[in-house]
Amino acid sequence: MEDFNPSSKLAFLSGGDAFILDELPASFTIGCDATSFSSTQPFTGFRDIPPGVHLIWVAPSESTSSRSGYWICTPEREDTQPGSIYVKQWDKFNEVLRDRDPNNQAAEQSRTENLEQKFAQLSPYHLRAASTESSHKLAISQGDETPPDLLGDQNIWYQLTFAIHPDLLNRITGQEQNIWHVTTSDSVVGEATLAEEARLGAERTRQALDPTGWIIDKLESPNSDHKPEDLTGEFQFAFLVGMHLGNFSCLEQWFFLATQLVFRSYGLVIDRPQQTRNLIQTFHAQLLYNDRYLQGDVLELMPEHSRKLRLALTTYKTHLDEKLLALGDLCTPDQHSVGMAFSSLESWLQQLGWDLKGDYVRSGNVMLEDGEMVQAELSDFEDEDERGEFAPTVVEIENGREAGLLSWDT
Repeated sequence: MEDFNPSSKLAFLSGGDAFILDELPASFTIGCDATSFSSTQPFTGFRDIPPGVHLIWVAPSESTSSRSGYWICTPEREDTQPGSIYVKQWDKFNEVLRDRDPNNQAAEQSRTENLEQKFAQLSPYHLRAASTESSHKLAISQGDETPPDLLGDQNIWYQLTFAIHPDLLNRITGQEQNIWHVTTSDSVVGEATLAEEARLGAERTRQALDPTGWIIDKLESPNSDHKPEDLTGEFQFAFLVGMHLGNFSCLEQWFFLATQLVFRSYGLVIDRPQQTRNLIQTFHAQLLYNDRYLQGDVLELMPEHSRKLRLALTTYKTHLDEKLLALGDLCTPDQHSVGMAFSSLESWLQQLGWDLKGDYVRSGNVMLEDGEMVQAELSDFEDEDERGEFAPTVVEIENGREAGLLSWDT
């Protein structure tokens, strides 16, 4: 909810939006987009917030397990049009940010009258805490082979949020308003999961192996509430809320989107190359951001999910190379750019020891998005040995059964 709609008389808002943190105690950790820091004094908020999507959050201490924050979307405005003011109050009993008490009219009037004075105490959006030990901003390593537009401080946040928009935030959070509350303990509500709807027979198996058709239908159908960029937007939302607020529901959603949709939609490079490039570059930017800006590693928080992600990337590389090679001279610049984006990602992953040229799963059980298991085998693997976790092994047979298995016979 927006707390205050300024009039044209409020010239001090010409630099952008303002976010006031009312009654926030000292010794808090505050985060604003790519910057976070500890404040030994009560911190009053931010001003001159520029156009774009922003995530502002607070926590009683760096080690706390509970964080509370808000998404805001600052629009492009004319020079003469003032920004908006958002005011949130710290609830010390529930340890969350919330709206101010609307019934306390005297306090509300006093705050409104002192608004300009309070505005002067706010920190500019471009605040940098590089001199503090708690800063998460790290120097960029030399010799990286990643595109400079993904590495620059001025561009990294845009690359992480460009597909997030108000309708998407409404749908994910279930909050129909213009400022969206998120916390550590939130679970996904509304219709955030782009999961496969119930299907039958061969179509279900095909969609489990390559959901490209389902994604296009879901995002572009005239009867759909989604927009073409919503898969990328959900991918971005899940990562940032998961990592900045320590929300494990969002982290699980992020791994699901990566392994079950983003890097399983092999045909998307042919049908929607720009969308495919955006997804790959977003994933690359997330790993860069995780490495340089965050305390903690998304790939170490859930080791089993990370293992599945590595397998998904290895399989995806083979399919991508095959499809681009098959296009030959018919490969468009957009399709070629997908290959370049993935090559840049692959090069960066080598520092993790992830060799995407290795063997990968050839056949086995595939879980559909509704939880059903189906047996799947790709025809182009029929003439090759199965490898990976489905590799055949030699077992000892005893009385017609594999030796060493549990038996319920009496």
